[in-house]
Amino acid sequence: MTELGKTITLRRGLGLAICMLIGTGILALPGLALDAGSVHEAVLGWFLISLIAVPLIQICARLGLKFPSTSGLAGYAEEAVGPWGGYAVSYLVGGSFFFGLPAVALIGSEYMGQLFTLSEAGVALFAVLLVTLMLLSNLAGMKAISLINYMALAVLFLLIGLLIGFNLDFFGSGVGIAREALNGNGNVDLSNVWKVTALLFWAFLGWENLSFSLGEIKDPEKNVPLLYWLSFALVTSIYILLALISAGASAAGVPLRGAAGLSGLVLFTPGGNFLVWLMVIVVAANACSWNFTASRLLYAGGRTGIFPETFGKLSKRDIPVSGLVGLYVLSIILILGSYFFKVPVSAMILLVNQNFVFLYAFIIVAYWKTETGWQKWVFSALSLVSLSFLVSGFSWEVIYPIFLIGFGYYRFIGKKRQLKTLQSGKDLSLCEDCMELPCPTQH
Repeated sequence: MTELGKTITLRRGLGLAICMLIGTGILALPGLALDAGSVHEAVLGWFLISLIAVPLIQICARLGLKFPSTSGLAGYAEEAVGPWGGYAVSYLVGGSFFFGLPAVALIGSEYMGQLFTLSEAGVALFAVLLVTLMLLSNLAGMKAISLINYMALAVLFLLIGLLIGFNLDFFGSGVGIAREALNGNGNVDLSNVWKVTALLFWAFLGWENLSFSLGEIKDPEKNVPLLYWLSFALVTSIYILLALISAGASAAGVPLRGAAGLSGLVLFTPGGNFLVWLMVIVVAANACSWNFTASRLLYAGGRTGIFPETFGKLSKRDIPVSGLVGLYVLSIILILGSYFFKVPVSAMILLVNQNFVFLYAFIIVAYWKTETGWQKWVFSALSLVSLSFLVSGFSWEVIYPIFLIGFGYYRFIGKKRQLKTLQSGKDLSLCEDCMELPCPTQH
């Protein structure tokens, strides 16, 4: 059996991690945070989610060092609760993609709505157009996806640099707002702080996906912990800097609320509306990447029996068409549903984040079962406190991840029974064959 070579250096790994972590969230979350709470509540939410992420990063780093294989999250889940954990994790991640894909498309369409003052129906139709482009680009193959991603990554970093560089005047007032919030002098409602923090968990989804590539890291004992902590420091610094600028700008009267909130900052940036077009390109490319990953998850699950068998088939060009078409149809249904039932994009993001809170619970159990010494107790306890806080404000919504976990377990039990039935049938057939054989001649 051939294995993947250890070709990823620390520098390449950092680039990979940053690409996984910085995407749609950097464009949508500052505005959504300001929509969910006051400027003081938004800043507190950013600080709080950054602290909550610290023990989770430590756990991911330790597990990545102990189990550097391509099985990734499924391997962690099986370590935590046994073989059925892989099924549960697959359904949790799959269920996250179902809402995550239309959410990303709606974020892009919100930016177009700001640019062309579209109606709600126009925003929904543009989101449908985005998922259509998402489908076509994935059907075009891996080369097209790679080209789109490279271009979008360059555009994204250009955007971040311009938005920060030309809006640093708001940074000072953002720091003042943070100081007021930490001193308890601002307009703060704890329930709103929870909502903002739970929403911002989206910004810290991605480190768990690094687990799939850790088997290729050079000098893992040294580089795996460095990879996690350096990427965490870099990404968190960018988010906090942009959050403070957004808070300062919002306090100064710049309209920044909503999924397309950052479009307000382009008024102070050379290029103006052209930058909004670049933002839409970044979101569209991010949607393509989400679609690519989701279709591969369905394909892998279809081959192993976790998902229906039809998803485990490839076209003549080795593309998982069934998964892509299924995701496309579901995305359109959810986009239209969000329009007719007035479901905000933040609600979809919260559903995705909720699933990942439960996903991290599997990761924490795996860490607790495999770690030794004082670290086992300290980081497990801190992580459980963090997850408990994040899940505390959800009510009936927890039915969704619990259902996905239960359905994964049900599928595992069904597959296990099916294998036992097949094995019993084979054993019975062998016995019948043996009975038909002539008896050996006795001497």
